[in-house]
Amino acid sequence: MHSGLDNSAELRVSDFDPITLAGGTRTEVLPGAIQPHAALLALAPADLTIVHAAGATASLLGAAAELLPGTAASTAFSSDQIARLQALATAERWIERPQHAFTLNAPDATPIDVIVHHASGLLVVELDPRREPAPENSLALVQSMIRRARPAPNLQGFCDAMAAELRSVTGFDRVMVYRFARDGSADVIAEARGPETSPFLGLRDPQPDISNQPGSISRIRVQPDVHAPAAPLWPAHSPRNGLALDLSFSATRSASPEHRLYLAQLGVAASLSLSLVVEGELWGLIVCHHATPRFLPYRMREACALFAEMASLQLETRLAADQLAARLRSTRIHEELVTRMSQESDLAEGLIRFYPNLLDFIPAAGVGLWIDGQFTGIGATPGPAQVAAMMGWLHGVPHDGVYHTDCLALAYPPAKAFAGCASGLLALSLSNTPHNYVLWFRPEVVRVVTWAGMPNKPVGVDAGAPRTPKGCASSWQESVRLHGEPWLDTDVDAAHRLRESLLDVVLRRIDGIARERRSAQLLQEQLMRQVELGLSRSKDVAKTLQEEKRRRVLVEADLSKVLRRTVEDQEAERLRIARELHDTLGQSLTLLQLGFDKLGQAAGDNPELQQRIAEMKSLTADVGRQANRLAWEIRPTALDDLGIQTAIQNLLDSWSEKSSIEFDLHMTLGSRRLPSPVETTLYRVLQEALTNVVRHASARHVSVILQLGDDQVTMIVEDDGCGFVTAGRKPPSGRLGLLGIRERLSLVGGSLEIESAPGKGTALYARIPL
Repeated sequence: MHSGLDNSAELRVSDFDPITLAGGTRTEVLPGAIQPHAALLALAPADLTIVHAAGATASLLGAAAELLPGTAASTAFSSDQIARLQALATAERWIERPQHAFTLNAPDATPIDVIVHHASGLLVVELDPRREPAPENSLALVQSMIRRARPAPNLQGFCDAMAAELRSVTGFDRVMVYRFARDGSADVIAEARGPETSPFLGLRDPQPDISNQPGSISRIRVQPDVHAPAAPLWPAHSPRNGLALDLSFSATRSASPEHRLYLAQLGVAASLSLSLVVEGELWGLIVCHHATPRFLPYRMREACALFAEMASLQLETRLAADQLAARLRSTRIHEELVTRMSQESDLAEGLIRFYPNLLDFIPAAGVGLWIDGQFTGIGATPGPAQVAAMMGWLHGVPHDGVYHTDCLALAYPPAKAFAGCASGLLALSLSNTPHNYVLWFRPEVVRVVTWAGMPNKPVGVDAGAPRTPKGCASSWQESVRLHGEPWLDTDVDAAHRLRESLLDVVLRRIDGIARERRSAQLLQEQLMRQVELGLSRSKDVAKTLQEEKRRRVLVEADLSKVLRRTVEDQEAERLRIARELHDTLGQSLTLLQLGFDKLGQAAGDNPELQQRIAEMKSLTADVGRQANRLAWEIRPTALDDLGIQTAIQNLLDSWSEKSSIEFDLHMTLGSRRLPSPVETTLYRVLQEALTNVVRHASARHVSVILQLGDDQVTMIVEDDGCGFVTAGRKPPSGRLGLLGIRERLSLVGGSLEIESAPGKGTALYARIPL
C-alpha cells in the first residue's frame, strides 16, 4: 500500500520499542524524536548545560543538533534569555506542563516561540517557528467558542457544536469528536468537515491518536506534517543516568511511526488531537485532520487545548446531570420499594408482590425473581428451566453481590439459546443460603460496527492493499451479536444500593425480633408495675373526688340555706316596708286630706286660698296613690291576702297601663292556693320577665300562662319580640336578670327553660315541683 511517506524505512514499526521513563514509574512507547521543523534542547537546571538536542537547531540556532550536547546554552541564547531560562530552571515548583517563556527571531526573521517544561530532571526548551498567524487574544477566542457551543440542548448537540467551532477557528478539513468504547477503540460521534472531505461519522477507530490506557493524560497531540521524517534526540539516552528523555508533554514531540503511517493511510497530512477528560478519565478526543501540512502556532494550539479543557467541564456537567436524573428516578422507586419491603412480614413475598416496580427501577426488557428455587418473571425473560440451569452456574461465579454482563453467552455459553431475550444480565444477590436473586434481562441488540481499518490487525501489515477513494480509511464492517445494551454505572450502582437497603431491612427485622424477644419479659413486668401504680393512683384520685364531692355538697347546701334565708329576709323586709307605707304613711295622708277639708271650710269665700287648698289636696292625693303603688310593687298585699292569681292579674293591669303591650292571661289554678314560697317565687319571676320584655324585646303582645299539674306548677311567659340567640352563648347584655330568675327558682327546686331565636320572639318556662 502506498502511504505517501517520504521515507518508508523511517516508519517501520519494528524500529519503535517500549522504553522506561526516568524513575521507572511508568513504561510507555516514546519516540525519541521531535517534529523536524522545530528544535529541542534539554538543559541541566544547575548550569544550563545542554544534555539533549534535536531538530532544526542548525537553521534556528546556527549549530547542528549532534554538536550541541555538552555545550553551554549561552552559546545559543542572549544573556537576558539565559537569565529567564535560569529562573525557570531553578523555580521552586517545577513546570509540569509546557509554558511560553519568550519569543526570539530566527536568522530569517521568523518569530520563534520558546516553550519550556521540566521532564526527567531537566529543563526542556523547545523552539517552535511560527508559520501561521497566532491569535491576538487566546482567552477571548476560547470564551467565544464556549459561549457559542454551550446552548446546545443535549450531549450530541454539544459534541456537534464543539466540532463546528474548532473547525471554524482552525480551518482544518475535518474535525471529529471521538468517544472511547470499553475495548479502547473510539467511535466518531460528531463531525464537521468540508464539502470535499469524505465523512468519517459513525466509524470506529481501533487506534485513536491518544490512547485511553491508564497513565498520564496528554492534553494535546499535534502532527503538522506526517510525511516529514522525525528528528531524533542526540544522544538518545542521557549520559548521566542512561535513561531516555520523557517527551510525554513535549509541545513538538513527533507521533510514533506507527501512528504516522496510520494517518498517511487515511490520506491525512496534518493532525491535531485534544483530550476530553471527564472525572479524571479520558472520555474522548477532538481530532482534526487536514489534507496538507498545517503548522498551527503554539498560542493557537494552547487555545485549542484550553477549549478542550473547558468543553470537558461542560461534558462532565451534562453527563453528571444525566446521571443525576437517572439516579433521582431510581432513588424514588428505590425508596418506595424499601418502604414497602419494610412493611412486609416476609421479604420474599413482598418482592413477589411488588416486583413489577423492579422493572421501572432499572431499565430492562424483563425482570425475574429466583426465590427458594422458584422463578417468577415479568416481561421478556428466559423460561423457568433455563433460569434454573443458569442459577446453578451463577452460584459459582464470584461477585460482590451484584453480577452484570452485556454478553451473557460469552460467560455462560448455554445463554446463546435465549440470547433474544437475555443477552444482558444484571443479578442482585439477596442471600447466600438459600441462593435468592433479583434478575434483570436485556435482549440481544445486533450492531454493525464499521471499523476504520481492521481492528485485530496491526496497521501496515497489509502494505499491498489498495486505498479507498478520496483517501478515506479502508473500512471493515463487523456484525456484533450476542450483546445486549450495556449496563450503565448508574444501573449497577442502583442495584448495589437496593441490595444494601434490602439487606438492611432484613438485618433490622432480625435485630428487631431479637430485641423484642429480649425485652418482652421486661416490658411485661414494667406494664404490670405501671398497672398497679395506676390502680393505686386511681383509688387515690377516686377518694379525693369523693371528698371533694362531699365538700361541694355541703358548701352548696350552706349556700342554698344562706340564699334562701336572704330571700326570705328580703321578702319579710319588703312586706314590712309595704305595710309601713300602707298603714302609717297612708293614715297620715288620710288625716292630712281631712285637715285640708276642714281648712277649706274655714277659708270661707277667699278664692285664692280655696285654690291653694285644692292644689294641696290634689298633691296629697297623688302622694297617697304613689305610696300605695310603691307599697304594692315592693310587696303586693293581694299576694298574701288573695293569692297568686289576683296578684298576677293586678301586675298585668299595672304593666298594661304603663306600656302599649297587649297582655293575655290564662290560669288553671281554680280556687287552690299554692305554698307561700312558691307563690312569691312565681310572682318575682313574672316581674323580672315582664321587665325584660318591656326593656329589650320590642314586643307588641305578651301571653302569660299559669297551669297546675299533678306534681308541679308551670308558668309560661311568651312574647312576639325580637328574640335572641341562646345556644352555646351567654345571655345578652342587659339580660343578666335571667341568672337571678334561675337562682330564685333553684331555692324552691324549680327550673328555667328559655326558647328564643332572632326575630322569632322568646318563650320562658318556669317549673316548680309541689
